[in-house]
Amino acid sequence: MGTTRVTSGADAGNISLFKNNVNGINDFRAPFPGEAGQRNVIRGDGFYNTDMSVTKAWRMPYNEKHALKFRWDVFNVFNTKRFDVFSALADGNLELDISTSFGNYTHVLTQQRLMQFALRYEF
Repeated sequence: MGTTRVTSGADAGNISLFKNNVNGINDFRAPFPGEAGQRNVIRGDGFYNTDMSVTKAWRMPYNEKHALKFRWDVFNVFNTKRFDVFSALADGNLELDISTSFGNYTHVLTQQRLMQFALRYEF
């Protein structure tokens, strides 16, 4: 299951689970309580994130107990976007919302790429 950008209709420009939201709504039916059948038939892409760090330390020539340390951390290095399937199905509620917005993603699971730098002097 992948993501699709809706190109026509009222939902044009939204990221959706389905190529056509109306067909997605018509083909989906939640099982009744006690009914045998599939559960959780819609699953997302899952969470994927890569973090990296680079560290370098220099000893000071005037005293070996003194050091200068540099650190560079990058979170979500590849800047991947993973969408939250729960936001596409429930729109923030605990109940299924089978309406015109059914299947449209409203939230992402991952944050955008973030970098931080640190310079530390130890003595």
